[in-house]
Amino acid sequence: MRAPTIPYTTPIPGKYWQWRGHNVYYVKAGEKHSQRPPLLLIHGFGASTDHWRKNIAELQHDFEVYAIDLLGFGRSEKSKIQYGGDLWRDQLNDFITEVIGEKAVLAGNSLGGYASLCVAAQRPESVAGLVLLNSAGPFSKDQPTAEPEALQSEIEPPLIEKLQKLLGDFAKLIFKQPLAQFNLFQYNRQP
Repeated sequence: MRAPTIPYTTPIPGKYWQWRGHNVYYVKAGEKHSQRPPLLLIHGFGASTDHWRKNIAELQHDFEVYAIDLLGFGRSEKSKIQYGGDLWRDQLNDFITEVIGEKAVLAGNSLGGYASLCVAAQRPESVAGLVLLNSAGPFSKDQPTAEPEALQSEIEPPLIEKLQKLLGDFAKLIFKQPLAQFNLFQYNRQP
């Protein structure tokens, strides 16, 4: 038995919104429903509004749907500024306020999930609901990631876990270096 395949869906034409002097691309589909809040779809790292094209094609029948290219991705401007969770949180919050005009349900994938969670936690007046799809975590040392001491295990981890932790810590050290971050971002931001 084969699962039905969804045919290729072309991207929905979008618009540009000016935010803090930057061009930000977004798409809108579907009609406003009085009983349902609008949906805002936020892509992950290296993706764009095109990531959601098949979802938008289906969701637009029942919802007013928006998808946005975060600053630095997709068709949005790739400015020489400091990118991070706070920037994208503010971008999403202002988009909801200025473009959508009412609380929205945020659906974020990976980086988009982290940015959505930041909006929901720090700007709850803009959020009607939250859907996280393989959400990423904080991206800097200023944002705590350690578990509370009460949750940490007192059992000695096996050697393989120690090795995995050591390799993970080494990878984190490398990717926390500004040159490595810059090169990774430059490589992935290309169309």
